[in-house]
Amino acid sequence: MINPNANNNNEDIHQEKYSIEKNGFNGIYFPGTKSPEKAIIVVGGASCDEKISVLTSRYLRNEGYNVLVLGFYLWKGMSKDVVSIPIDYVEKAVIWLKNEKGIKGIAMTGISTGASYTLISASLIPDISCIIPVVPYDYVMEGVTGNFKRLRKSVYTWHGNDIPYSPFDIVDLGTLKIIFRAMRDKKYGLKRVCRYIYDQNSVTEESRIKIENIHADILLLGVKDDDEWPSDVAVERMYKLLKEANYPYRVEFHIYEKASHILADGTDEITGLKKWVIKHMIPAEKKYPKECEEARQDSIKRILDFLEKWEV
Repeated sequence: MINPNANNNNEDIHQEKYSIEKNGFNGIYFPGTKSPEKAIIVVGGASCDEKISVLTSRYLRNEGYNVLVLGFYLWKGMSKDVVSIPIDYVEKAVIWLKNEKGIKGIAMTGISTGASYTLISASLIPDISCIIPVVPYDYVMEGVTGNFKRLRKSVYTWHGNDIPYSPFDIVDLGTLKIIFRAMRDKKYGLKRVCRYIYDQNSVTEESRIKIENIHADILLLGVKDDDEWPSDVAVERMYKLLKEANYPYRVEFHIYEKASHILADGTDEITGLKKWVIKHMIPAEKKYPKECEEARQDSIKRILDFLEKWEV
């Protein structure tokens, strides 16, 4: 349950800012009083700047956990293209949490692109012992610009090297042709072009995130017929793979029947254009507004319950 006595005024909560120049990562640390030997690294999604990334961590901060909101993209001074994002930020943050804050148990959670960033980080950094990827995708893709220009580089790097990726060959069709084809298909339409791209583009086994290398409890949350990318397919695929591999850690998953890709806390505080986009440009939010909000609240409860059972 969310702690009713927690301080809900973010401006009054003590916070510490850290930078790549001084610490090797951009982040904001919110110390808590619950489970002092544990900390949770939180990352936003592909459209989340610093403010929205912090908002997505609200329920964890209100619950009293030590929270490090980590920037990996779009924050001030960071890349505006989803390409060549170092997993090293997480590695340095983990070392900092252990050495500077005395943290023994480190969890990580993120939404959308942040969920995939969480999966890859945990597959490479064994000190992460609990992860909650929300609406994840389980393949690493080629980086592209906002207007679908191919960059011939991986979305992620590790110690300076590209993590193997699947090429975005479909982008070669051109933006107008992709949009036209998506609009002709009743399953997609103009507002589901992104899902169309992921469904139509092939992936390679080499680019699959090696989730079997993770040493952590895993809670996977997806959305049926996700408007943005196939998180529903990815969640079921990962759960099956882990079970068949006799994965030795706790694994749970849930796929929401009526929910949107925006399965995150803090949406009530989003304003301006981004609020308008959520309400009017995401089909599930327009079709099932009540169910989308109920799914958000349920996901918070599931995550908090999962964290309660996480042992260090």
